[in-house]
Amino acid sequence: MTTRLTSSNGELLIGEGLPTVLINDQLRILEQDPEILEQLQKKDVSRLVEIARAGQAAGIDMVDILIMHPDLDEVELLPLVAWSIKQEVGCPIALDSRNVLALEAALKEIYPDNALINSVTAEKEVLEKILPLAKKYGAAMVGMPIGDTYGLPKVVNERVFEAQVIIDACEGIGISREDLLMDAICLASSAEPETFEITIQSLKIFQDELKVSTILGIGNAGFGMPDRTVIDLA
Repeated sequence: MTTRLTSSNGELLIGEGLPTVLINDQLRILEQDPEILEQLQKKDVSRLVEIARAGQAAGIDMVDILIMHPDLDEVELLPLVAWSIKQEVGCPIALDSRNVLALEAALKEIYPDNALINSVTAEKEVLEKILPLAKKYGAAMVGMPIGDTYGLPKVVNERVFEAQVIIDACEGIGISREDLLMDAICLASSAEPETFEITIQSLKIFQDELKVSTILGIGNAGFGMPDRTVIDLA
């Protein structure tokens, strides 16, 4: 399976046998300095555009936008940031939100290019909210195999079960597996010593048996460990 994202700069293909796609996750408002927060409160998104442009210059393929802060209006800012990056950077965009109003407003700004919604879980409530939006705007989705049956699974077979729930729900309303990137959930190795092995096994089954493309957030891998970055990138 190959997942296709589009942008002003062309198409980006994600799948087995293709080059690894790098995502700029530095557009996360919770982790930004107070100056950027103050600018965003004034609807000035120029610093986020600069971060996106710097990532692109360094060879990063796309951006992930997370506007989640009690002092910010996500419904207003997510589409503004998405539109600004589309116009000024032109790279594919992931929208890191489950706020339906904010998502739809941002998807409208990106359309007819297709964005990546980050993310949808196997929880019924989340599926019922997010899947219709993805279908309406042709968006791809990151699937997080966290669900109503096993919660946050700690073993491979439970992650595969929850991933299948997401796939079945998508196909049930006409969304192809090609529009899914399944995340295998990498937990902090300091708390879950076997997490790397479980994650790798899950990724392999997702690709070989469930026939979906995969994605992996590595930011938690080295949490609580010395020299965290080395572990994240191992």
